[in-house]
Amino acid sequence: MTSKISRHTDSYIPYRTVLPEGYLCPDPEPILDGMQQSPIVTECDHLLRHYFETGDRADVLVASDGFIFYDESSLNIRVNPDLYITFGVDAGSVFSRNGYVIWEAGKPPDFALEVASESTHRQDTERKPGLYARIGIGEYWRFDGNGGEFYGYVLAGDRLVDGAYQPIPITSGLDGMVWGYSEALGLYLCGEYRCLRFFDPKTDSYLHSIGEEQAAHRQTQDSLLQEQAARREAQDSLLQEQAARREAETEIERLRAENDRLRGE
Repeated sequence: MTSKISRHTDSYIPYRTVLPEGYLCPDPEPILDGMQQSPIVTECDHLLRHYFETGDRADVLVASDGFIFYDESSLNIRVNPDLYITFGVDAGSVFSRNGYVIWEAGKPPDFALEVASESTHRQDTERKPGLYARIGIGEYWRFDGNGGEFYGYVLAGDRLVDGAYQPIPITSGLDGMVWGYSEALGLYLCGEYRCLRFFDPKTDSYLHSIGEEQAAHRQTQDSLLQEQAARREAQDSLLQEQAARREAETEIERLRAENDRLRGE
């Protein structure tokens, strides 16, 4: 993350490091409980990266664990969302820069997501909404995979309207699932305990998770092997039928010949 919580106080202490010439971004410093967030962030990154890469747009940046530089007056000032997405930019140039420089990209990200942890939840709910609104990030979403233990809710989203965030409606289901619609992504974010999924209303289906894709791939391979085995079995049966037919025809010809011989005698 881009900040630390002091061991002696809960107050926010800015984490800044002078950048080298050309302000290439250094690797983010790991947070103490980052492993709690990592599986969820990694899964979201995979889902959304795959979704947009296989879509009809080539100008979409999906990034996690990358700094956003937002103040041209000081290259040290930056923030690091767990995941952010920008449309209409050259993703390759951002990755080669190893950081998202807003004044170079020409626009702020359209979407940002934070995943709750014990060490970061106060920043996510107290500091970052105002900062992200000031930066101009179109939508700011927060997901607490611990059932709302840190945020006080499982899922929340805000949409930037006239420079200020307005809450996005969140619906709760009887099964514990909560969901809200992201206009930026054109997808529903659906959250439950330790699971954040994305639902595509155009296909009326969820984006496939890593495990689901692997399972579907294995199932496809198994189905293909079964089809090949069935095809070979059918071919073997056909060959056996043809061989039996030839054998029967040969026997008929032999009997005819024997009958003709007997008549001739």
